[in-house]
Amino acid sequence: MVIGLKRKERRGRLILEIQIGKSVRRFEWTIEPRYWRNPIIAFLIWASLPLILWSAGYYSILSTLVFANVLSIIAVAYSLRVIGTGRLDFGPTFFVAMGGYVAALFSKWYGLSPWETFFLSFLIGMALGALLSPIVVISKGIYYTLITFILPFVLYEITYWRSDIFGAETGIPGVPPLLPIINPVMAELSYFYFSVAIVILYTFIVDKILRSKYGLMMGVLNEDEEIANMYGINTNLIKVIIFIVTSGMISVAGWFLAHYYMSFTGVLYLSPEFLTLTLMAAVLGGKGAVYGAVIGSYFVVGLREFTRMWLGGYSTIVFYASVLMLLLVLPEGLWGLYRKRRYREYVPTIKVRRKT
Repeated sequence: MVIGLKRKERRGRLILEIQIGKSVRRFEWTIEPRYWRNPIIAFLIWASLPLILWSAGYYSILSTLVFANVLSIIAVAYSLRVIGTGRLDFGPTFFVAMGGYVAALFSKWYGLSPWETFFLSFLIGMALGALLSPIVVISKGIYYTLITFILPFVLYEITYWRSDIFGAETGIPGVPPLLPIINPVMAELSYFYFSVAIVILYTFIVDKILRSKYGLMMGVLNEDEEIANMYGINTNLIKVIIFIVTSGMISVAGWFLAHYYMSFTGVLYLSPEFLTLTLMAAVLGGKGAVYGAVIGSYFVVGLREFTRMWLGGYSTIVFYASVLMLLLVLPEGLWGLYRKRRYREYVPTIKVRRKT
């Protein structure tokens, strides 16, 4: 067995080649400042935001930031689902509730730890996604949208029908905390950074998928499914896989909520209001924009809290009117404002390798 290591430098890139026998693995890193400078600045602002609010005495806003991170988790996974299936989906809250119920019930019934319920919530979410995945292939257009729209309401009715299990409006109490920290302020800060870590992991995974050849296939599928089929892309397989994987990813948000609040009331997350927040965060951030989903989540949550604090009874009207106006003015979402200035950074390139 021959093991070799070769380092190359090209304009704006650092290339590392590792040869093991006849197999060669190649890794590339972008080193031009324009690619990593802005993300680092954004991350530093993001990480320092709760510390600034804490030092200023705004302790109550920390929980709002945690909720914004949870919404980001859902919105990032939802953005991948929209691109991978090429259809609007109104059912992400169904998987949020299922993930929360799995975490709460298994913790209560079997005394499982939060890390054990994490894998259960993710796996059961994927299993439910696998059971429901045929609707991505069978139903089209408005029929798919209606089916996914009905799913949360079906579960909503089940929670009242079997209130002895799901608790209906009272919820399921006694869920163990994810981070057993006594100090409430330190606990909120810890939950914030923990949820930030999940958001960063999700954005990294989704970004890598969208920049790969599979992302190119999903882009063609999202634009025109018939053309994708003409090019030999197995669109049905891609749609099913994306639906299953994102179902598990969205279920993790419910798992986090159950252990964060130490109880889970699923009817709150099956309500039309929460569904609207989720959709607005993803769409206002920018359709298919993974980073825009995070920006949209923070903007929606921040705008909602601002209107609640300062406008009282008029908050709901002003909030939805403001979001609607922004959706009309910004067809590419909030991320589109940044992309217009940095367009060349996001133009995809296709590399064709030929064997000689």
